[in-house]
Amino acid sequence: MSIWEKDSDKPSRLTQKNIELAEKTFGVTLPQSYLKVLKKQNGGYLKTDAVHVDFVNDDGEGFILLDSLYGIEPSEGILETEYLKEEWGITKDNIILIAGDGHSFIALDYERNPSSPEVVYIDTERGDAHKICDDFDSLMDLMFTVEDDDEEHDDIHIPTHEEIRAWASSTNINEVANGVYMWIQNFSMEKEDNLLYNAFDKVFDEGTEQQKITIADAMRTEIENETITNQTLIDLCLTLLRKEVGLDFKIYKEMIEENLADKR
Repeated sequence: MSIWEKDSDKPSRLTQKNIELAEKTFGVTLPQSYLKVLKKQNGGYLKTDAVHVDFVNDDGEGFILLDSLYGIEPSEGILETEYLKEEWGITKDNIILIAGDGHSFIALDYERNPSSPEVVYIDTERGDAHKICDDFDSLMDLMFTVEDDDEEHDDIHIPTHEEIRAWASSTNINEVANGVYMWIQNFSMEKEDNLLYNAFDKVFDEGTEQQKITIADAMRTEIENETITNQTLIDLCLTLLRKEVGLDFKIYKEMIEENLADKR
């Protein structure tokens, strides 16, 4: 089954010459599953428009938008990777950009495994990168179409307190992480709540590194803005951050501690 949307403007067919040019340019072997897709259509719009991820984006959603893929042409598609990296200030090495609009990109990341690249999401506005999945095959499995109740995209659903509490109490760690993130940022929700404490602890016990970093960053922001003053929650956050070994956790812990010290 094809993943491509039917376009009026068909790209030129993928040639073996251009595959070899790309692989020589990047010094890698491109995933066969990616090439198989491009042999049906050499780039363009997809039938789907989003990808499930295990981190939360700026909208608090557990997905990112992806409605097209680059093809392979000389100086076009993935062969624009170096130009796009320079244009958008991307410093990450060993990647090939396969989709994106400038504000964010999807890339094959060869850093961990030169023969089997992971797929990553690069947010150029925040300057960070998140792993999406282990390979291109897995990326296709994660693709889906966002359901819109209305044709207009102006109607943004704001989750109720009950929905956020339901996520926080879920057995699905992705929903728990989403619930904690939304709860932290919802100024009208009471922060002195054992459900929030337990969900927070659960994310740091079972969640991915990126989920923990996202929540730590949200805590830092809300503490700086003085929208979170609950000392129990702050102490819990600092205790959990002290147990983590990554540099990001150390930085967020120090920023929170410095901010609290300045307010004394």
